[in-house]
Amino acid sequence: MHATKRPLRAISIAFACSFLLTAAFARAADHFLAIGGGDSPTNNQVSLEKNVLFFQRLLSDCQGAVPDVLFSNGKAGTRDLQFEPDEDPPRINILLARLLGREWDVNYHYRKHEIPGLSGPSTHAGLENWFNTEGKKLTDGDRLIIYFTGHGGPGRPPQNTTLSMWCERPMEVTEFTGLLDRLSPKVQVVLIMVQCHSGGFASTIFKNGKVGTELSTARRCGFFATTYDRNAAGCTPDTAEDDYKDYSTYFFAALDGKTRTGKPIGKCDLDGDGRVSFAEAHAYTLIHSDTIDVPTTTSEALLRQFSKSTGNWNTRPQMPFQTLLTRASVTQKAVLEGLSDQLKLSGDDRQTEVNHLADLIESERKTAERDEKQKQRELDNLTNNIRTRLLQRWPELSNSWSPQTMDLLAHQAPAIMDAIDKDSDAARWELLRRDINKLEDHQLDLERRWVKCRRLSRMLETTALAANLKKFAPPEIVERYKQMVEDEGGVLSPKALAGAGAEK
Repeated sequence: MHATKRPLRAISIAFACSFLLTAAFARAADHFLAIGGGDSPTNNQVSLEKNVLFFQRLLSDCQGAVPDVLFSNGKAGTRDLQFEPDEDPPRINILLARLLGREWDVNYHYRKHEIPGLSGPSTHAGLENWFNTEGKKLTDGDRLIIYFTGHGGPGRPPQNTTLSMWCERPMEVTEFTGLLDRLSPKVQVVLIMVQCHSGGFASTIFKNGKVGTELSTARRCGFFATTYDRNAAGCTPDTAEDDYKDYSTYFFAALDGKTRTGKPIGKCDLDGDGRVSFAEAHAYTLIHSDTIDVPTTTSEALLRQFSKSTGNWNTRPQMPFQTLLTRASVTQKAVLEGLSDQLKLSGDDRQTEVNHLADLIESERKTAERDEKQKQRELDNLTNNIRTRLLQRWPELSNSWSPQTMDLLAHQAPAIMDAIDKDSDAARWELLRRDINKLEDHQLDLERRWVKCRRLSRMLETTALAANLKKFAPPEIVERYKQMVEDEGGVLSPKALAGAGAEK
């Protein structure tokens, strides 16, 4: 461990709770572990570093706590982080990248990360070491909050998704569950995971991390940026945090009462107890985040395994909307009403209504996608034409590593740019590029609106599943669900945000 590292054990908090498999807890201590970074410098964006720094500020604000941090290459001190500076590269480089290479990463730069109090790298060995050392110090009744901000991938089977590890193979849900199993089952674990396919890690509530009829005896809950079968928003080389729109941005802002850049946000304390719980922060994210994410939780995973409903993405729930509202929890009701208002839906058969809207949005998105592909084919043809004429005049440009190419860029850049600008296809080429960019932005806007429909549809189903759980699940599963919901309603500390985001 680094000599200047502060203790893992943070502030102690008092809470009492009942649990099916454990005795009542006395005083418990909160512990925090942040894991982050990509699998290589070219896949380790600066937003991941800034997420960890945001998490550190949140804990300092709310609880005066310091997390252990495992990030990318740890203390190696090499340039592991990708970022995009504010200034654009020379225009000659942009033009040649469009014609001869790839434009999207032409302005990427690299530096070493700047995370204080680092514990080690985000590798298999780094996680093994933490669970074998710091993890063993956790005692019954303690609470461990784990935050993962990095990359993730699909799994086999589908819900056995993965976490990216630094410069090595990814870690699957089942392997990660094995690490959690090294803790006492009486240590409460809260997961906050924002990677692509993160919802697969809700499976940590099942024995050995495998979805089935047997739950783990350990006390776990979690919040995930998206479902196991979808990508998540975020992971950008952009350094401007005002532009960030990902799960961490909204979830942590709700807990802290202010954005990444210190701006106060609207009221997040839905039950009026003076504090913002994890569940309330999750609800705020579901309602307000303008991303492609479809966030989910462990309690949803339990419901979808043990309860039944006639409602799903393609059919209607058992209960009319107004009846569902009477059965919904405070957070469920906020999401149902908030998303319905945003989508301008008011019918009592809300599932049919939202499905119809989603179909209309998807149809429009597919039309925009067809238009974009058609224009892209024409753009590719024009790019080939311009490239061919350019290389006939300056064949050295075909090899970007040639010394002659370096000399051309140093002494003939104006002539090369002039030749591109005056090419017979240049005007149409530029017009197509602008049209394609607009169509891509339009498709993204439509997907974000479709996602709002998806979130509402899932919450309709989740509310119905929760209402029906007692009909289909044995009493011990019902009790586990109640305990999980209680844990998801936990807070960072007794002082966690008495202001709780003042009403605008």
